[in-house]
Order: sequence, then structure tokens, then C-alpha cells
Amino acid sequence: MSSIIADGVLAATHKLVQQAMTGQWQDVPKTVQERRELLNNLSASASPQDRQWLGALQQAMAESDAAVAKIAPVGVATDLGLTTQTQGTVAGGVVDTPSSAAVDSMLELLKQSR
Repeated sequence: MSSIIADGVLAATHKLVQQAMTGQWQDVPKTVQERRELLNNLSASASPQDRQWLGALQQAMAESDAAVAKIAPVGVATDLGLTTQTQGTVAGGVVDTPSSAAVDSMLELLKQSR
């Protein structure tokens, strides 16, 4: 069951990339929400052995959200809730966000997929 949900998360990510690359911004919020729900379901049903790859998948999704937020038209990222979803608070109130290198890497992959 977990592999089916993981496949769904990856499929939603592919769909999101296609929507962003073709300028279908009106469809992006639904896809982002679907992907978040799938990952939440996956997290809820994950076994202790799955935690490492699940963490990697969560990090990849955060980086993907950051890349979409960076390339989205003005106001769309805020409407999507991407700017708040991709950030977490670490001890001491420091905000942890994906590195700019990770975002740049994702953007380069998106450009190459054209």
C-alpha cells in the first residue's frame, strides 16, 4: 500500500512540474494539495523502516514547493501556501528552508525537461 501512495506522490510531483512548465497555474493549487494529502497518508502508514526514505521524500517535496514558489507568477505562491509550507522552525526560532543551491538545482532540472 505504501508504495502505491509513494507512486502517487511522485506522479503528483510530475504533474506539478508539467503544470508549472506549461503555465497552468490555475491547476497548481489542487495538485499541491493532493500531493500534500498523499504524503500525509504515507507518513501516517509508514513503518519505522520507512522513515529514512520518507524523510528524503519530504525533503524533495519541500524543495519542489520552494522551486514552484520561486517561479510562480506574483501572488500565486502565497495563494498556494507554498511560502509557509516549505519553512519550518528550528530551535531558537531559526527558520529552516531549502538551500538556494537545492532550489537552483530543481530549477535547472525543470529547464532541462523542456
